[in-house]
Amino acid sequence: MWLLLLLAGPVAIARVSNLTMGLVDTWMVGRLGAAELAGVALADACFFTFMVFTVGIVRALDPLISQAHGAGDPKRCAASWRGGLRLGLLLSAPLMALLLFGMGPILAALGQDPLVVKHAQAYLVPIAFGVPAQLLYVANACLIQSLGDTRPPMVIALFANLLNVFLDYALIFGNFGFPELGVVGSGIASAACRWFMCLLLFAWILFGSRYAPYRVRVPVPSRLYAQFLRLGVPIGLSHAFEVGAFALASIFLGWISREALAAHQIAIKMSATAFMVAVAIGVATSIRVGNGIGAGQPEGAQRSAWAGVGIGLVVMAFSGIWFWQGGRWIVSSFTADPEVIAIGAGLMAVAAAFQLTDGIQAIASGALRGAGDTLMPMTAQILAHWGIGIPCAYYFTFTLGWGPVGVWWGLALGLTLAAAFLLIPMARIRSRAAIKRD
Repeated sequence: MWLLLLLAGPVAIARVSNLTMGLVDTWMVGRLGAAELAGVALADACFFTFMVFTVGIVRALDPLISQAHGAGDPKRCAASWRGGLRLGLLLSAPLMALLLFGMGPILAALGQDPLVVKHAQAYLVPIAFGVPAQLLYVANACLIQSLGDTRPPMVIALFANLLNVFLDYALIFGNFGFPELGVVGSGIASAACRWFMCLLLFAWILFGSRYAPYRVRVPVPSRLYAQFLRLGVPIGLSHAFEVGAFALASIFLGWISREALAAHQIAIKMSATAFMVAVAIGVATSIRVGNGIGAGQPEGAQRSAWAGVGIGLVVMAFSGIWFWQGGRWIVSSFTADPEVIAIGAGLMAVAAAFQLTDGIQAIASGALRGAGDTLMPMTAQILAHWGIGIPCAYYFTFTLGWGPVGVWWGLALGLTLAAAFLLIPMARIRSRAAIKRD
């Protein structure tokens, strides 16, 4: 547990810092009005649905590098890293094209408020130019973290937060001599921060003496790209199905009202911030499980998996209590609109209810990925969210008339089932690793 905490602490700070940039964006755009906040919410939901798919493919580096490092093979680590960088650049082109030219017509066709769609399009255009930076940053972070050094992304994320606050304040409201750009300014600030993080992490690798063995020019065998796709596509689909469920929830709430969508944006950003802590524990668990399997220690890999779940339960219990007791205060700190506050307080109460299972499913997924099993997390997300959670969300909201909280109770049900589906195979990592070694 201590080794996991040493790995997870910096990852958690880095992940929460990344989410804090989104919270700052939400807080500042909320000052412009409910329509602007709803537009950013809609754009954010759609952007991340597609972004996490490509990020998931690049995150195939986690098991590949952690297992190679556990086996003491730096050349295989270097080849995997270089392949991940190339793949990230390749994947960025179609995603940029979709954000620039496709999302506006898609959102309009889904029956969203025209003014909200207009603000969403304005936000997505600058965001698209930050896509290559995000994917390259993920590849670099996978290398560093899989080698057991989780501090550099944390330090860089903290500096990026300061830059984001400055750029948001300057570009959204026209301070310090900058033009007043509204939601466009928020998008420019986010894209600029992604490039800042990408270039700084590149410099850390290129000039750090520790990474000299991994900077060697090694060929990237074609079979490695096949491994990327075999491991990465299920990871990407797993992330996309989970985030896509929340994106579809945004569409449902957009059908109800602008205020409901604005409240959803606040609640989802707060919930995602807590979730990032669980994801960080999942990343650390994945690294420890991968190192254990690479070193031929299946018992150690299994202990790491259970230690991660134990830590996650404690951490997520605290976030659940915070959401339950302070939900209304949290929402009111983002907006003065009384209807948004009333809806948001109800959503925060539902978020409190699913904190434990949300943490379990994130950490169990990380453990399985560290063991090289990326199919089970994908299958669990499809069955739990799209087979049960989303249909129930629609039924609760539009048939039973529960309103915005009905959407979130459906999401809560999906997260709970995903946790149950993933705990069972996670409990058998020991036997899987032993069979693989034999």
